[in-house]
Amino acid sequence: MPKIVDHDARRAAVAEIAARLIARDGIEGTKVREIARLAQCSTSIVSHYFKNKHDLLLSAYRMRMERTVARVEETSRQGNGLLEVLAAVLPLDEERVESWRIWLAFWGLATADEAFLREQRQRSRESVDLFHRAILASGAMVEGEHSRLVAQTLLSSAAGIATQAIYDPESWPPERQIEILRLQIETLISR
Repeated sequence: MPKIVDHDARRAAVAEIAARLIARDGIEGTKVREIARLAQCSTSIVSHYFKNKHDLLLSAYRMRMERTVARVEETSRQGNGLLEVLAAVLPLDEERVESWRIWLAFWGLATADEAFLREQRQRSRESVDLFHRAILASGAMVEGEHSRLVAQTLLSSAAGIATQAIYDPESWPPERQIEILRLQIETLISR
């Protein structure tokens, strides 16, 4: 009897392996052969799930973005304050450090690859919307152009904090990241 394979789960597992390798080795260092080895399959199986390496890399990027969005939305649904909700994007644990390493690798790629540039542009806009929804849900501001500008500013701040934390983790431990984000929120949103 043939083995029953959950193709969606298998595709997600292969993309997760790719994500971890991108975080560890960068985009150029991530090889399809190594992904297949770690997934315990052949490169032809990997090719079955993804049109090419470009498609695989994009899937890994999207998967990590979607996981972060889900974390922020869940933190908000739990009734946490705005600081806790927005801090859910910061590299405060190993998974989020990996995600930021992936995103930083893709930011560089987006400067030279039109498909990745479109993806990055779309994800950036979605992130502003995510921060905007969090600000409104917290009751910190009312809907309007100013609240959208604050969302963009806080997203830029979070990205800057995260980038520094990835490059210099000793100087940017989780407590410092959160404190700096708190200062940004307090500066931009007066109660």
